[in-house]
Amino acid sequence: MTVLLTNDDGIDSRGLEALYQGLSTVTDVVVVAPATDQSGVGRARSDMGDGRSNDVEITDHQWGYVADGTPADCTALGLRGIPEADEIELVVSGCNHGPNVGSYLMGHSGTVGAVIEGSFLGVPGIAVSAYDPDSYYPDDDAFGPAGEVTARLVDSLLDSPVFSDAVDLLNINIP
Repeated sequence: MTVLLTNDDGIDSRGLEALYQGLSTVTDVVVVAPATDQSGVGRARSDMGDGRSNDVEITDHQWGYVADGTPADCTALGLRGIPEADEIELVVSGCNHGPNVGSYLMGHSGTVGAVIEGSFLGVPGIAVSAYDPDSYYPDDDAFGPAGEVTARLVDSLLDSPVFSDAVDLLNINIP
């Protein structure tokens, strides 16, 4: 299995790094992540006529690719516009800094928007967020364990029918 890894916090985020490190221990991973922080854009795409450029540039990165678009752009590019696209069987987005719970937050979350885009394109996904139950936002040390938990989850799903016709995506929030 090859996992497409993206996020909404940008290529340099600690959460993305933690998921890349964790997932790389259990499966092949290719990253297509935004060049900059795209938090709160939901499922917006650059070609939706909302003032964003219709042209999304993509450049090479040591883990895969960097795109100057939204998380949904990154997912679409990863599933349709890179050489590894035909190998991808799962989209993982995150690790978000803070939880994504409730319909309001989930509707605005670029982390969740990326996996929704994947499900519309026929590939299931997992949105991953880390949070601190006391202070809401975790410190950077929380991302390592979140990467490990996500790797264990993906590893357990490799031979599982969880993403059958009934389930398109999972939204997990790791304390």
